[in-house]
Amino acid sequence: MGERWLPYAAAALATGASALIMGALSLPSSPSVLELVSTEEASPERWLLASAAFMYAAFALTLGIPTFIHLLKGRGRVTGQVGAVVFAFGTIGTAGYAALLILFRALAVHSVADTQEFDLLSRDTGLIVYLGSFLLAFQAGLLVLGVALLMAGTVARWIPVVMIGHAVTSPIEHRLPEGMQDAFSVLLGVALIAVAVSANESWSGVMRRAPR
Repeated sequence: MGERWLPYAAAALATGASALIMGALSLPSSPSVLELVSTEEASPERWLLASAAFMYAAFALTLGIPTFIHLLKGRGRVTGQVGAVVFAFGTIGTAGYAALLILFRALAVHSVADTQEFDLLSRDTGLIVYLGSFLLAFQAGLLVLGVALLMAGTVARWIPVVMIGHAVTSPIEHRLPEGMQDAFSVLLGVALIAVAVSANESWSGVMRRAPR
């Protein structure tokens, strides 16, 4: 009775994962500043779409975090709670990334900064630390939550394996071909959606067994 909110959290996690996929696929995978600026100038609507997608993802993924806790009733619960806190820091930080996309888009569209200035901005230590800390929290949270789900054994094994694999390979992901980078993003989104579906199915079974 105390978990009637679970379907809403699961829906938030699933839609947030879908928005994360949309945002990732809207942006070019190349780390080249020249290509990024060229994309901004040629298709500013893509950056607007990506920013909106990441902003919604930040909101929805954060609301969906209790879905993981529901699946961790026994083994892995403490580990999962630690992972949930770390992951929340990363998901909230996604909103900051969305805001930066809007700022960079405005600078490019209105020709306030050229390619060289964008390159200098991208190398700013404060910006690197700011974004890096949230990205590290996102990936570390995924890793710990994946380990907790493996320990609990309450979802299909491929789900935590994908989460852990994404977190472990994220430092070298930018070196992969663009198609593989997109596939990694889609696979992570599918795994998060599968977590939401698994939690909802678990909740439905509990509610059917609950005394009326």
